[in-house]
Amino acid sequence: MADENLVQRVNVHTSHCGDVSVHILGDYKNISQKAVFITVHDFGANATSFDRFINHESMTEVRAKSVWINFEVPGQSPNAPDLPHDFKFPSLQEIGEDLVEVLNQLHVQYVVGFGEGAGANILTRFAMTYPTRVLGLLAIHPTATSAGFKEWVKDKMMSWKMKNANPSAEDYLVMYKFGNNKAFDEQMERSEVENRENMIQQYLSDIRGNTNFKNLHAYMDAFLNRNDLTNQLRERLTCDTMIVCGTKSSFQHTVVTMYSHLNPQKSSLLKIDNVADVLIEAPEQLARGLILFCKGLGLLTSVSTPAERARSLSQGMDGAPRRRMSMQEADVPRRLSTSRPPEIH
Repeated sequence: MADENLVQRVNVHTSHCGDVSVHILGDYKNISQKAVFITVHDFGANATSFDRFINHESMTEVRAKSVWINFEVPGQSPNAPDLPHDFKFPSLQEIGEDLVEVLNQLHVQYVVGFGEGAGANILTRFAMTYPTRVLGLLAIHPTATSAGFKEWVKDKMMSWKMKNANPSAEDYLVMYKFGNNKAFDEQMERSEVENRENMIQQYLSDIRGNTNFKNLHAYMDAFLNRNDLTNQLRERLTCDTMIVCGTKSSFQHTVVTMYSHLNPQKSSLLKIDNVADVLIEAPEQLARGLILFCKGLGLLTSVSTPAERARSLSQGMDGAPRRRMSMQEADVPRRLSTSRPPEIH
């Protein structure tokens, strides 16, 4: 097994979350020579939920030069037992604060945050609370507002139903993750519709097979009771930030709202057309965005994007000279701070 494919689970004790499981992908023994990502998953997911993307062929070069620390929210592991009756489920802010304890115990100084949904909100809080530990933040379908009244009523009723698995709960999770695409089905090729249906069925199979719905309900409640961060973002979120959104996602409004409150000199918005779940439906486009974003941070500077690799291979086969993409083509500003560690190539 190659070093970049090494997988291990580490148990870490934290102040608010208690004993948590951390799923590590990559050559942890040589972590000082790697770019380090810390991930936090959305509700309805767990620490392994990023594995398919990380192991995608478009991430091959990234995987060889990085280590991924996948944090698991309490009670969300596959086939998890019920959380103890006396366990106080932490707020999103408290989970974010606990991430620094994870890094300290793993002896990691700097990370790039990579989160989805509720996990992106948690990582935003972590980056705001411990700005010297975060080099950059890549947030997929994040929200920085508090729950509106309609959202509160809708999600409160649905989270109540999710104490046990039922069709309504499953329909809600599918809508949350894949969006409502009925309006787009007529514009999709039959193969695309079938592929999407297969992804949904696989997702439902995973949910039915290993999710503790009582614990999921606790995580959803924490997300529902989040406080508003929008007025703090411009001043306190000081790291470079990329927000990612699929154009068929139901999160577009909240994503744009958050983006509008960020420092425009340190933020970018990547919209991926015709998808709802960018992790599953658009791994190549997401990988390209991640690579270019990291190059702007001074990380993974020798890694090529999928398009560059394909072009390089094609030119090599034709016997034409290979050309490296310029920074103008990449369109990525390199904002490096002298307080940051040396570039990782």
